[in-house]
Amino acid sequence: MSSRTASSRRAPAKRRKSSRSSAGQGMTSWLAILAVVAGGIALYDNRAVVMKQVSPLLSKERSVAANPKPKSDSSREKQPQPQSKTQAATAKAPVPPAAVGVVKAAVPPVRPATGATETAQLTGENFSGKFYFCGTSGLDNCVMSGDTFWYRKTKIVLADIAAPRTDGAACQQERDRGFAAKVRLKDLLSSGRFDLETLKVQSAGAAPGVMRVATRDGRSLGSILVSEGLAKPRMARQQSWCP
Repeated sequence: MSSRTASSRRAPAKRRKSSRSSAGQGMTSWLAILAVVAGGIALYDNRAVVMKQVSPLLSKERSVAANPKPKSDSSREKQPQPQSKTQAATAKAPVPPAAVGVVKAAVPPVRPATGATETAQLTGENFSGKFYFCGTSGLDNCVMSGDTFWYRKTKIVLADIAAPRTDGAACQQERDRGFAAKVRLKDLLSSGRFDLETLKVQSAGAAPGVMRVATRDGRSLGSILVSEGLAKPRMARQQSWCP
């Protein structure tokens, strides 16, 4: 009887302990729930302050998530390089306005000195050609008077003689002698090679044209006309061909 009563007395003591522990655990969970609820209410009431403090951290995390890798150097290479200072200054430099009322004079084109070249070429040795009277063959390789002829389209006047005139002669004798001098000069020029020389001193009253002395074998063709009475020295005093 004593053992049963002792066991029956101890059994309720165990049940009391389990009920106490369950009650304690229930109170702890309710307290935790209440703390969470209270923290949520406090967080909701102070949401503006909390968002100000948390927003910088959120923006940094978003930027890192959007750009996880740095840009490669290829993007830098593709960017256009800025122009140099000199090019920028040249492009931005003001353009001077054109002068108003100023007309540039037209520059005439430079013409080659063909006449001077041809004149320089008509001095030398071994000239030759078949000569005619001017008017029948044009102004080329023709004799115009007893002291004037055309050669290579250039008018040449014998610088050492003056022959009688055929055009504008003072008398018939001058005209006849002038025609004879013209025929003789044509024959002399056509009979072979001749040289053309220049004189250092020329007569002031010489006819317009290229002044030359025609020679052959060192003798002047004009001196042949003088010796035959068909011309006179140009430097001498000119006398009338009329009687």
